[in-house]
Amino acid sequence: MRSSHGGGVDYSAFLKRHLKMSNVLNDRHIKYTADELKDVIRCSTELLKMEGTLAEINPPIVIVGDIHGQYIFLGDYVDRGRRSLECVCLVLTLKILFPRKYQLLRGNHECKGINRVYGFYDEVLDRFEKSSIIMLGIPFQEEAEKLWFGFNEVFAWLPLAGLVGKKILCMHGGISAYLNSLEDIRKIQRPMDEPNNNPLAMDLLWADPMLNIQGYAPNTVRGVATFFGEDTVIQCCEKLRVDLIVRAHQMMMSGYGFFCNRKLITIFTAPRYQPEAVSII
Repeated sequence: MRSSHGGGVDYSAFLKRHLKMSNVLNDRHIKYTADELKDVIRCSTELLKMEGTLAEINPPIVIVGDIHGQYIFLGDYVDRGRRSLECVCLVLTLKILFPRKYQLLRGNHECKGINRVYGFYDEVLDRFEKSSIIMLGIPFQEEAEKLWFGFNEVFAWLPLAGLVGKKILCMHGGISAYLNSLEDIRKIQRPMDEPNNNPLAMDLLWADPMLNIQGYAPNTVRGVATFFGEDTVIQCCEKLRVDLIVRAHQMMMSGYGFFCNRKLITIFTAPRYQPEAVSII
């Protein structure tokens, strides 16, 4: 099946290449051509442009948290894992083939300033260093950087939150003092290259729950966005008329963790997650 958006990639075959990959931890990677990746970037961008900043989703649905290059998705598809490129290509291919079945949200690692430092940029350059790009007489770094910029253009169109059945609010990071209605999310304009100038967007991507505090406080651990207490979760659910908030962003040893009497759940989906360096991002 080829993309209905006129791409040259056979996405059914492209998907099968990813599904055939072994789960064994080794150094095998899928060999991509630059043209394949450019088509993935183009087709997925066209689809994401048709969605709102708040994606509205009908249940039933499976919600997936951070995957970090190992595997609705709540963001953080890239960085720190051994196969960020395979991971992001897989989820974008699923979106292209089944746009109504898969919903992708943005995580804090889907920002240039973060994935430039935490692995994705280096992976793209490393993967194309000895590729056919050199044979074509094109400097590999220049072409690889174009691909990295292209993926970040896709990320700039990703929705920042999802609403499941009008009762479950999903995001990567957390809630915000600037979130007073769902319309506040809908009004955020995309594409959003970097969210630094929008405090609501920053909290949706970066905020964390914190025990034993009231209200909101500066997130001194991450250095950006906020901490929020249990009282804010209760208030937010009442204001937005939702029953549950689902987020990701923090490693949970059991894969999930509850907060505020189960009114908020944190999901972390990356198996065998061992970042190469101690980090708080």
